Amino acid sequence: MMTPKATSVTEAGKPDGYAVPELFRGEVSPDGRTRLAVCAPPERLAVIHRALVEALEAPLSVMYVQRVDRRAGRNLEESGGKPRRYLSVDIPAERVLSVFDRCRTLLYQDGRHQTWVRGAMREQLILEYDGMLFLYPDDLSFRDVLHGLGVREDAKAQAIGDRDYVKVNFQATADPEEARLMAELRLQEYGEG
Repeated sequence: MMTPKATSVTEAGKPDGYAVPELFRGEVSPDGRTRLAVCAPPERLAVIHRALVEALEAPLSVMYVQRVDRRAGRNLEESGGKPRRYLSVDIPAERVLSVFDRCRTLLYQDGRHQTWVRGAMREQLILEYDGMLFLYPDDLSFRDVLHGLGVREDAKAQAIGDRDYVKVNFQATADPEEARLMAELRLQEYGEG
């Protein structure tokens, strides 16, 4: 069984038995844009993420948001800082998908980051630290991809992102994959977070 990016826990930090469902729902984001929120169990997250990346119009841009400094072992937000953002633009889709395949532990089992992928038409896919996927905008073509994968639409079921307490999982084996992701996608740090 794959380790999830995050686990639902009790207030005391113990696993609460919640099983991550496979579902999606349409939402309006806090900034007023439409989006699809997608929840997937750990064993299906990579397949669903890949299919949604393939649905974006190339060339792609990738932003990697580092929430935890792996070398220092500290959460950047909790230590008074801001997440570090790394960006690369105009990347062929095949290269992005190939690098993502080689960095599977980092992307799909480690919760110390977010990964954003933007298509040429400004459509955007965000893989959150807890394993939730957010796809902007809520578009019929993206719904078709999800239906084709057998992902059910359910506006009422509770997704991992809806849980009160979530423990983010870290994988030390993902540390070299972070360096690989940054090097192979030529991600450059930018902005103040």
